[in-house]
Parts: sequence; C-alpha cells; structure tokens
Amino acid sequence: MKLYLALLISVASLVATSTVFARGGGGAHSVGLDLMIMSPSQDDLDQYITAVGSIDKFGSAYEYGLNYEYRFSGTMFSMSLKPTIFSQSTKGANGSVKLTGYTFFPMLRLYPLENNFIRFFLQVGLGYGSLGGTISETSGYSSTFSGSAFGALGGLGAAFCFTESHCMIVQGNLRYLPIQRNLVSTSSGTLSTGLSQGASNQELEIGGNDLKTTMSGIQGSVGYQLVF
Repeated sequence: MKLYLALLISVASLVATSTVFARGGGGAHSVGLDLMIMSPSQDDLDQYITAVGSIDKFGSAYEYGLNYEYRFSGTMFSMSLKPTIFSQSTKGANGSVKLTGYTFFPMLRLYPLENNFIRFFLQVGLGYGSLGGTISETSGYSSTFSGSAFGALGGLGAAFCFTESHCMIVQGNLRYLPIQRNLVSTSSGTLSTGLSQGASNQELEIGGNDLKTTMSGIQGSVGYQLVF
C-alpha cells in the first residue's frame, strides 16, 4: 500500500512539472462502480477464534460500491455520495465466522491538479456503517449479531479519463469506523467457550467485555466512472 501511495504522489509530481495546474471544471454529473480491498483488524474475533481453535484468523475484506459525484462549475471542488457493501469471512474445522455490512459516506473532493487525461484528487468525508455477523460452530453453538457506528474517511486518488465520458478511478483511503458494541439477535446451542456472553438479546462479550468489530483500515480501490 505504501508503494501504491508513492506511485500516486509520483504521478501527481509529473503532472505538476508538466505545468498542469488546477482548472475549474464545468458542472458535471458522474456515476460509477468501485471494487475495494482492505484488511480490518478484527482483534476481538481473532481472540475468540484462538480460544475455539481450528478456525483461520481473518484476512482481507472486500467491498463493492456505487458512487455519484457532482462537480461544481468553475471550481476544483465536487461532492459525492458513496454507498458500499462490505464482506469479510473465515472458516475452519471447528466452524465459521462471517461479517457483512454496508457504509454510506458523503464526501468532499478537491482536484488540485488535472489535465484532459489525468485528474489528481484529495477527498474527505463523514459517514455511517452497519456491520452484522454470524458465528457457527461444529459443536452446536451459533449466533447472529450486529452493530453500527459513525466514522470518517480520507484519501487521495487519480482519474484516468480515456474520453470525456469514460474514466478509470484508482484511489487509496484511510477509514476510521470501529464498532464498540454488538447485540446478539438470535442464538442456539450451548454458549461457546470462546465467549463470555452470547445469548439472544444480549450484548456479545468476550472476557467480560464488549466484543468489538471494525470496518477501519487502509482501503485500495479501482473503479469505472461515467461522466455526463
């Protein structure tokens, strides 16, 4: 990821040395699709997995998103709306854990450098995320739980526009979206040895404390944008 960010900065530097400066774009709408990958650290769930044994710890998470953007006429600013679907899971001989959720982030984007082909941007936003999970053990215990929180996102990227209407978007973002509490909606079987509380309508707990989940982390994204 550090190499990825360095590449984007290098591209921006090349654009700048070519005397390409910010220009106020005309008011325009655009819509797009994004594919994202990140590695949220599910520390509490990994602790539960260690206690149960024979379940792999969490790896990468994937997100699929839509976005709508409006570029303000004659300025380097735009506003965008970005809903995404989040998915992260793991499994092993003793069971599985699956996380699915969604986020919604309104964002302000700034285009400091651009020409007819490349548009370098910075962005920041505040938004909301909801994350649900399922635990299923071969011993018989299973539960579903969920939590939600507000968070923040910031990053940079570049739009490579092959025509006036068709662009490829590459970006890297840092998102802060921890979920401090999760409520169990359904459960069955004898309580897992890896949890201290996990019955229906109770908070999910590990070691006597709330089990936390997260959608925080560094996010890499590639997508397509249609400008009209």
